[in-house]
Amino acid sequence: MTDLLVRPQPVTQDRPGDRAVTALIPPPAGALGPVSAARMRRALAVYAAVWVLGVLPAVLGASAALQALGLGIVAPGGGLWAQGSPILGLVATLAFVSSLSIWWAAGPVVLPPIVLALTAGLAAWRADDAAPGTGAVIAVALAVPALALLARLVVEVRHRRQLARRRVANDRLAHERFTVTGPPTVEAHLPVVEHSEDDLAHLRYSLDLALQPLDRFDGFTHIDQFREAALRYQLTALSNSLAMAQLTRTPAFGGYLAEGQRNAIEKMLDRRVWGYWAIENAWGNLSLNRDPLDTHENIMLSGWHGIMVGAYATLNDDRYSRPGALTFRWSQDEAYAYDFGGLADQIRRNVDASPYALFACEPNWIYPVCNSFGMNTLLSHDRLHGTDHFAATEPRLRAAYESDFLRPDGRMVGVRSAHLGLSWNFWTGAALQLGTSFWLNPTLPEIAHRTWWLLRENTLTLRDGVLHTPRAVSDRLDPGNYKLGSETFGHVATTLAARELGDEDVARAAETALAAGTPTADHHGARRYDGASPLANCYANLARFGRRSGLRDLIAHGVPETWTTGPRLAEAAYPEVQVARAVTDGHALDLVLRPGAGPVRTTLRLEQLVPGRQYTVRGGLVDELIAAADGSALLEVELDGRREVRIA
Repeated sequence: MTDLLVRPQPVTQDRPGDRAVTALIPPPAGALGPVSAARMRRALAVYAAVWVLGVLPAVLGASAALQALGLGIVAPGGGLWAQGSPILGLVATLAFVSSLSIWWAAGPVVLPPIVLALTAGLAAWRADDAAPGTGAVIAVALAVPALALLARLVVEVRHRRQLARRRVANDRLAHERFTVTGPPTVEAHLPVVEHSEDDLAHLRYSLDLALQPLDRFDGFTHIDQFREAALRYQLTALSNSLAMAQLTRTPAFGGYLAEGQRNAIEKMLDRRVWGYWAIENAWGNLSLNRDPLDTHENIMLSGWHGIMVGAYATLNDDRYSRPGALTFRWSQDEAYAYDFGGLADQIRRNVDASPYALFACEPNWIYPVCNSFGMNTLLSHDRLHGTDHFAATEPRLRAAYESDFLRPDGRMVGVRSAHLGLSWNFWTGAALQLGTSFWLNPTLPEIAHRTWWLLRENTLTLRDGVLHTPRAVSDRLDPGNYKLGSETFGHVATTLAARELGDEDVARAAETALAAGTPTADHHGARRYDGASPLANCYANLARFGRRSGLRDLIAHGVPETWTTGPRLAEAAYPEVQVARAVTDGHALDLVLRPGAGPVRTTLRLEQLVPGRQYTVRGGLVDELIAAADGSALLEVELDGRREVRIA
């Protein structure tokens, strides 16, 4: 049966501030963006100088040892190959390639030069009196230049194909209109829906992770602190899932939902979470400075931590804007005091200083998706504190996403070397595009919508009503535990992006595929996708609780004043009370509660009531209550099933 391409949904303008936009793929400056091309030229010039120095001993007829040393610097294992030792030469070459992979994974910039020097030194040490033959010298000397030329030809062919795809895509994009949503209004555009029982069970998974003591990380993945399975990424996904649940289901409830977000934010200050930077800064920048924010890199901490704090401040309070509220403590005598403003300042400073505008995670390696977290941090800080960080940097950031980090066919480039300008084609798969389209919607929504449109036009298919995701290896990886072969994370990422960008048909199809393909497991009322990592489960909750422009509203627009000033449920016992819905119109408070551990009589604490005012109660054990002088009140309720409570 012929596949049905997932089609764009009709554009509707349902908010006063909505605007319709066209988002064509911009013309590229060349096969590389302007900054990348300049860095590549510089790198090639440095290599040319090294090449001349490396071949000079052979040209001048120097000793065999010097010739072997020089050829070993010209090409990895070159001296060993020239000596007629193919096994050692192959081992040396593979060791160098492995060192490049480790450099990419964890940032040790010193590793490739060390491996190159050691293998060249080994060739010099093994050299006898007989110098390498002329043919061997020529072969080794031309190996890397020949590979570079071949790579250039491949890039040129690929570039022309991508240009052709750009023309086809732009012919269609010229007739597409995407809706960039404006600020919502309480009356019609901020739906607060009720958690289903299944929703509450999945929410309990996130809550159980978040509400354990600050020094405990039970249930988290513990593999490494360098790549995607690191604790910081799990904590960010955890906090964001709770924030989204609060925004779309229970904006008038803080309690254990806010406490869980605070715990995740404060766990980021644990040395076990951020201490990786002391290692990466040492072997990546040759610096012993352990301060994780006193650096021109490490957006994988400042950006990810900042988006957590911004979401919490939007929904709850500004405690993390107080001086020293975010203190990274290395030891009893060594600590680095920051706050929300300090996170935003670090990001702004590094954006201004970077030739790319985007800046690195690990030393040297720039990831656009991580920089989207940084932009979201700047935008939320601007909205909450009146700064202009994002407004001032947006033109350069947009230009970077549209040049050095964009292929001619509209796909985002996943990673680029700050020093060399290099990237690689495989790091542009659907999983990356899905994440980018989601996280860019608050700050660069035109690019987010275009990225999603390209995905659903060219990559996602519905076959017999079932959504099918790409079969590429990178798209069947759970980045939270590095396990291959599962579609779980792909379905989660598709749901996340589709729902945020208003493509609910695809979101539901992805959710259906997730439910059909991944079994669940329950533990004390908490439900998770079995075999999936905590990272995947927390992102699944973020997708589950999301809605159209949910992230954009949380970051770019905030919440209405009635939600921040009206009556609020401040405390409810966990897990005895499951808050399925909590919303205020500025005057009344409406709750839907369920028991979490069997029938229970429990006391709720309310806040932000009008001091001294008498309120009528429906669904409680009393018919009325009077707010205390501080605007608080206690209310007893009995829960033996779903119960609606109204205080007005």
